[in-house]
Amino acid sequence: MAENGYVSGQLDQPSPHGWPIPTHDKFPLKRTLEPIQIDSIPPYESSSDQAELEAQTPTAHKPTLKGVGKSDCEVKIVSISESESEIPPDAFASKDSLWTSDAMQDIFANARTLTPTNGDSYSVLGSRAAQARKAHRRPFLARRGNSSAPRLARQPTRSTGPSKYVSGATIRRLTSDKWAVRKQAFTGGKQDGSRLLKQIEKQLIFSATCRTSHMNATISTPEIYGLKVPRAGEESNIIVDMEYIPFHDVAFIMLEQDKAVNEWLINAAISVVDYELTNSSSVPLKEVMPEFHKKAGSIRKAMQKSPLLSEEEINNISEQIDTLLQHYDGLPELHIPVGTCHGDLTLQNMLVDPINRELCIFDFLDCFVESPLQDLAKLLQDVRHQWFFTQVEIPDGKEARAVATLAFFYDKIRSDYEFYEFWEALALFEFMCLARILPYMTNDKEKHCILHGLQRIGEDLKSLQNTLSVESSSDSYDSEPESLDTIPNDKTTVIVPALGLDLAQMFCDGQIKLLTVNPNGRPLIVDCISSLGTDRVSRIIIAVPKSLVIQHCVSFAAFEKLFDILALDKRSKLEFFYAEQKTKDVIDTVTAVIQKRNVSGSIFVKDANNNFAHSVDAGNYTAFLSIVREENPIRSSNPRAHSRSYSKGDLRPLQKRDLRPDLIDATKKSYVSFSYDNIVSNISHASFVSSQFCCGGYGFLSASDFLASAYRLRTALQAASIDLPPSGKGGGGLKIIDVIWEMICEGHLFFGAKVSEYDDWGSLAAWSAYKGTYTTHWVDMAHLERVLGRVDARAGLQHLVDNPRRCLIFYTSKGEAHVGMVREMVERVGGSEGAGRRLQMLHSIVSPSLMGVESDLRDLGL
Repeated sequence: MAENGYVSGQLDQPSPHGWPIPTHDKFPLKRTLEPIQIDSIPPYESSSDQAELEAQTPTAHKPTLKGVGKSDCEVKIVSISESESEIPPDAFASKDSLWTSDAMQDIFANARTLTPTNGDSYSVLGSRAAQARKAHRRPFLARRGNSSAPRLARQPTRSTGPSKYVSGATIRRLTSDKWAVRKQAFTGGKQDGSRLLKQIEKQLIFSATCRTSHMNATISTPEIYGLKVPRAGEESNIIVDMEYIPFHDVAFIMLEQDKAVNEWLINAAISVVDYELTNSSSVPLKEVMPEFHKKAGSIRKAMQKSPLLSEEEINNISEQIDTLLQHYDGLPELHIPVGTCHGDLTLQNMLVDPINRELCIFDFLDCFVESPLQDLAKLLQDVRHQWFFTQVEIPDGKEARAVATLAFFYDKIRSDYEFYEFWEALALFEFMCLARILPYMTNDKEKHCILHGLQRIGEDLKSLQNTLSVESSSDSYDSEPESLDTIPNDKTTVIVPALGLDLAQMFCDGQIKLLTVNPNGRPLIVDCISSLGTDRVSRIIIAVPKSLVIQHCVSFAAFEKLFDILALDKRSKLEFFYAEQKTKDVIDTVTAVIQKRNVSGSIFVKDANNNFAHSVDAGNYTAFLSIVREENPIRSSNPRAHSRSYSKGDLRPLQKRDLRPDLIDATKKSYVSFSYDNIVSNISHASFVSSQFCCGGYGFLSASDFLASAYRLRTALQAASIDLPPSGKGGGGLKIIDVIWEMICEGHLFFGAKVSEYDDWGSLAAWSAYKGTYTTHWVDMAHLERVLGRVDARAGLQHLVDNPRRCLIFYTSKGEAHVGMVREMVERVGGSEGAGRRLQMLHSIVSPSLMGVESDLRDLGL
């Protein structure tokens, strides 16, 4: 290794079209002119094997290419038995290629090794095909034969059929090595096959680079199985077959995986650019500016044909191009890296294995100027200018998380490169990457993205003329500086946003949801804070619509009187915010409360659609609970209750109150996962990232941090032209967890606070289930008399009344006098204050057992 840290040795014919391959005199390379046979993908032994495979693999289990995009070639999935198995080096020895047959042979010779099974054939060292036998990469659960025999190369196999597996996704993964991706292009036609060969040339060299450990071990590209090129003078399809990769797309990683995986992903992409920079040379900008002028001319000509561009827009873009070229013509000595690059390093050209942390990149592209800045510009095209959203369908409710994650990616890229001199030239590449799409736009969404991106870059140039700062003043999510609370507040403000449309819907018995009375006698809006511990709380602000309160309660005083049922210390902290206008969503409501009520310090946002027991404290955290129900019921201390055998109709021993009833509407909840030390690693709506769900309580250490993050998130959505539907019965709008994810991406730490006694009334079904936890039992009074006759009668009586959700009605046919005597015994024992009033006792002539409602104290675990 040289003193400067670079690997010593000569690069074999460095090319602006390919990845430089280090060669060393110490390790001479074997040269061969024969076509290279890739033995890791042999054809099946017979046509019957293929017929059986197709018969046992239904169409639904055949892999599909999701989101192929705007490709220059036809792309489809074919069976492995149909794929080409030769790579003729002469295919890359055309007059316009800088790679000779010998050079390509050197590349392959440097990246292969002899296999122990056949000395005359080769297998790819370190490729996924060679690792197929490893259970964690390509499980052989569907295979027959001697499993103990090592298999370095793929062998003909017979599938056991789809009935053996749980889902189609499992089958696709287990059978992924039976399929290949085929690209076809017609030479001399609109889809020029010579350009496809240049792209495959790049992919082959990159693949060899990965296998010879010249690239990060977590980076790969699909193996090229073989290609077919027409003979001299023949016009036919150019066919390239390559490995099918059953990984996830980047959209899945962004929306479902935690911050650590997303951070690894963008760092892996950055490592590709780092490698390119290491193998590039620094040249003055004046040497490549003629190529940019030439490219600008072709863009001007091509965009004239776009049906989506008006004449005024075409003129404006032409002026922007003139300004851009004039600016960089004035920087002839600005040095930029020139050399190897992927050419189209967008998020859509990446597949990710989050378990094994492998990033697979594909769809290489030749460029008019080969430079790592092309790949940086392509990344910024997605993460800064949000071209990604024009090509990928984001599920409803996930838009804010996607925007925050792209902003996180942009911040990582910018922080890694913005202090390098070449960053000043990046705007030139950014502009050309966006402008070259103009002739191919297909809808207004793409047009809006490109035109606003070009405008944003133009504003960058204005700032570059006055300062060496590389931060764009036009990035909406960076335009609002964060302010800190100047005076720390050691107590927390609780905010209950209750302006949602769902709370105004008719809920039960002709009453709106906001004012529906629970079985405990408290309206929902009152009950949602009844179990909160408020010792460290300074204010509790209830935000409700003014018009709704006047309509259903006539006056503010009547509405506020509903809260008098609360404990005095909690009632004294209540404030009411009567909103004049509807808000967009819960974030808009909380923002209005903070700003108009001058809230500072820590806040706790409490959902009005549930209730839980939790002691509010200052900090960044989310209240959570497990969705998994406790299986073992809490047994009674009564030994007779343990020995009973329960029939189908019997009542089981009741569980404790903190073991909530079955969760209703589980798919509408938000879920959270944690890393070590209870730190939130992932939080997402309607995605089962773990078994822990958010209960509707969210703490923020600083109200100003909340406002700053909410502002960045909303303005970023506006910049991406994403209009969220208003929040209502069907959801929509920004959610609290969206702000939390944005803050996590910004570097804030959030923690988990497990709560208890959770009750949910987010929907009518959930409220009905909650109401079902209140039960009434008819019990023969003789059971009560036995309890009163025990030595520990006081404790037994307390046990009968300690569950506020259970109503016991003791009956007897012995007359009113006997009932009075028993009532006196209860008062004398005095299990608790007012115990006699909480136990209902009456004289009944008709036994309740005839009505099918009779219970036994032993059935109740008492």
